[in-house]
Amino acid sequence: MRLRPDQLNSHLQRSNLAPIYFVSGDEPLQKLECIDQIRMTARSQGYDERLVFNVDKSFDWNSINDASANLSLFSSRRIIELRLTSPKPGKEGGKVLFEYTEQLNEDNLLIISSDKLDKSAQSNKWVKAIEKTGALIQVWPVNPAQLPGWIQNRLQTKQKRITLDAAKLIALRVEGNLLAAQQEIDKLILLIDKNDIDTEDVISAVADSSRYDVFDLIESAFLGNADRTLHMLQGLKNEGTEPMALFGAWMWEFRRLCSIAHQRDAGANLEGLFKSYRIWDQKKRPMNAVLQRHSSDSFDQLLKFCATIDRTLKSSCRDQAWDQFNTLLLAIAGIKTTNLQIT
Repeated sequence: MRLRPDQLNSHLQRSNLAPIYFVSGDEPLQKLECIDQIRMTARSQGYDERLVFNVDKSFDWNSINDASANLSLFSSRRIIELRLTSPKPGKEGGKVLFEYTEQLNEDNLLIISSDKLDKSAQSNKWVKAIEKTGALIQVWPVNPAQLPGWIQNRLQTKQKRITLDAAKLIALRVEGNLLAAQQEIDKLILLIDKNDIDTEDVISAVADSSRYDVFDLIESAFLGNADRTLHMLQGLKNEGTEPMALFGAWMWEFRRLCSIAHQRDAGANLEGLFKSYRIWDQKKRPMNAVLQRHSSDSFDQLLKFCATIDRTLKSSCRDQAWDQFNTLLLAIAGIKTTNLQIT
């Protein structure tokens, strides 16, 4: 089957999981969100183990067969993620993927991601087999004329309304970058405490955020500025920032960082990754700094601590999350702490 990104949520709610999902396209935000939706649904259905393969020219395609056939030591069901550097995996890769569709293991879920599929790639035998047995999701960029409407729809899902002029102002500022647009939306949700947002609110949010901006806080932690980071965190707390909103903005950026780290450690070119994830020149310095400080294994450990914070935020002790934020940001900044305990 073929699904549009906006059809995926309904499909996941109403249908059984397909055995294979192939998400392709050149727009990273929507692609990542589609994969996150599939992964979260799978987790809720008992797919507790996850294997990630980054495919390059030296990739051993037997790894896919082995992962599919071997029993898991940790879970009866597993997610296998296959990240293609090109939507054309070659003769061997195409053969392995086609054979996979003919020998499906009901305890495995395969998620494939790649750049945009051109017409010739879509006609390949393995792609057609995936379309028949699973789901093909093609992600398309949002053009400039559509972006204000896209911003309005995003805010509507958060029970907020924004005027068309205000949405156009945001669209003008982000210049078609959906990741930047989503950051602006997250910022408005954090800073504007009313349901209807207009142009003045957008302008004032830019001014207000110069004091204790969540994304500046994250950048400061990435750069290793521990004292400044903790000062900004306290400022956000004093301003009455909702900790769950802060956590949501943090996880958005941190998941992207983890993904870049894993692909880098697998041999991917860092500059190429920055281009793929739309990390422009002014953002490269903090990203480079934190990537030099931590390995993907270190990020995985910190991700587990994020799960601890998430549980705290959903408990009766949610105020304790501020201390946990403190510990997490210190660790990101490179300060060793004994409080980084996973519960």
